[in-house]
Amino acid sequence: MEEKKSSELKKIQSPSVISLQQGKIPPQALNLEEAVLGAMLIDKKGVDEVIDILQPEAFYKTAHQYIFEAILTLFESTNPIDLLTVSSSLKKEGRLESIG
Repeated sequence: MEEKKSSELKKIQSPSVISLQQGKIPPQALNLEEAVLGAMLIDKKGVDEVIDILQPEAFYKTAHQYIFEAILTLFESTNPIDLLTVSSSLKKEGRLESIG
Protein backbone atom coordinates (compact mmCIF):
# COMPACT_ATOMS: atom_id res chain seq x y z
CA MET A 1 0.00 0.00 0.00
CA GLU A 2 2.84 2.38 0.86
CA GLU A 3 4.55 1.60 -2.45
CA LYS A 4 1.40 2.55 -4.32
CA LYS A 5 1.18 5.89 -2.49
CA SER A 6 4.84 6.71 -3.12
CA SER A 7 4.55 5.94 -6.83
CA GLU A 8 1.40 8.07 -7.08
CA LEU A 9 3.18 10.86 -5.21
CA LYS A 10 6.12 10.69 -7.62
CA LYS A 11 3.74 10.98 -10.59
CA ILE A 12 2.10 14.04 -9.11
CA GLN A 13 5.35 15.75 -8.16
CA SER A 14 7.17 15.21 -11.43
CA PRO A 15 6.90 18.32 -13.59
CA SER A 16 5.55 17.94 -17.09
CA VAL A 17 8.08 19.49 -19.41
CA ILE A 18 7.32 19.80 -23.09
CA SER A 19 10.45 19.48 -25.15
CA LEU A 20 10.96 20.37 -28.77
CA GLN A 21 11.37 16.67 -29.52
CA GLN A 22 7.76 16.02 -28.53
CA GLY A 23 6.53 18.51 -31.10
CA LYS A 24 6.03 22.17 -31.61
CA ILE A 25 2.97 23.63 -29.99
CA PRO A 26 1.21 26.74 -31.34
CA PRO A 27 1.19 29.65 -30.96
CA GLN A 28 4.43 30.39 -32.69
CA ALA A 29 6.12 33.76 -32.73
CA LEU A 30 7.17 33.96 -36.36
CA ASN A 31 7.79 37.70 -36.09
CA LEU A 32 10.13 37.02 -33.15
CA GLU A 33 11.99 34.40 -35.20
CA GLU A 34 12.38 36.96 -37.99
CA ALA A 35 13.63 39.56 -35.51
CA VAL A 36 16.26 37.18 -34.13
CA LEU A 37 17.48 36.23 -37.61
CA GLY A 38 17.47 39.88 -38.69
CA ALA A 39 19.53 40.90 -35.67
CA MET A 40 22.01 38.14 -36.46
CA LEU A 41 22.36 39.44 -40.03
CA ILE A 42 22.76 43.06 -38.99
CA ASP A 43 25.11 42.81 -36.04
CA LYS A 44 27.88 40.33 -35.28
CA LYS A 45 27.23 40.84 -31.58
CA GLY A 46 23.74 39.43 -32.15
CA VAL A 47 25.27 36.24 -33.53
CA ASP A 48 27.60 35.90 -30.55
CA GLU A 49 24.68 36.32 -28.15
CA VAL A 50 22.37 33.76 -29.77
CA ILE A 51 24.54 31.10 -31.40
CA ASP A 52 25.15 29.13 -28.18
CA ILE A 53 21.54 29.38 -26.99
CA LEU A 54 19.45 28.42 -30.02
CA GLN A 55 19.33 25.33 -32.20
CA PRO A 56 17.74 25.14 -35.66
CA GLU A 57 14.90 23.11 -34.16
CA ALA A 58 13.93 26.09 -31.98
CA PHE A 59 12.51 27.79 -35.07
CA TYR A 60 8.98 26.81 -36.05
CA LYS A 61 9.15 27.82 -39.71
CA THR A 62 11.33 25.56 -41.86
CA ALA A 63 12.68 28.52 -43.83
CA HIS A 64 13.91 30.07 -40.60
CA GLN A 65 15.61 26.80 -39.66
CA TYR A 66 17.46 26.80 -42.99
CA ILE A 67 18.55 30.42 -42.52
CA PHE A 68 19.79 29.72 -38.99
CA GLU A 69 21.69 26.64 -40.20
CA ALA A 70 23.38 28.75 -42.90
CA ILE A 71 24.34 31.37 -40.31
CA LEU A 72 25.65 28.66 -38.00
CA THR A 73 27.75 27.13 -40.79
CA LEU A 74 29.21 30.52 -41.69
CA PHE A 75 29.92 31.27 -38.03
CA GLU A 76 31.70 27.95 -37.48
CA SER A 77 33.88 28.51 -40.54
CA THR A 78 34.63 32.10 -39.39
CA ASN A 79 33.14 33.64 -42.52
CA PRO A 80 31.37 36.98 -42.39
CA ILE A 81 27.64 36.82 -41.73
CA ASP A 82 25.50 39.19 -43.75
CA LEU A 83 22.65 39.05 -46.22
CA LEU A 84 24.94 38.34 -49.17
CA THR A 85 26.94 35.51 -47.57
CA VAL A 86 23.85 33.84 -46.08
CA SER A 87 21.91 33.97 -49.35
CA SER A 88 24.97 32.68 -51.20
CA SER A 89 25.27 29.80 -48.74
CA LEU A 90 21.58 28.97 -49.10
CA LYS A 91 21.87 29.09 -52.90
CA LYS A 92 24.85 26.74 -52.78
CA GLU A 93 22.82 24.28 -50.68
CA GLY A 94 19.85 24.54 -53.05
CA ARG A 95 17.57 25.96 -50.36
CA LEU A 96 17.25 29.57 -51.48
CA GLU A 97 14.34 28.94 -53.83
CA SER A 98 12.38 26.97 -51.23
CA ILE A 99 12.75 29.81 -48.73
CA GLY A 100 11.38 32.41 -51.08
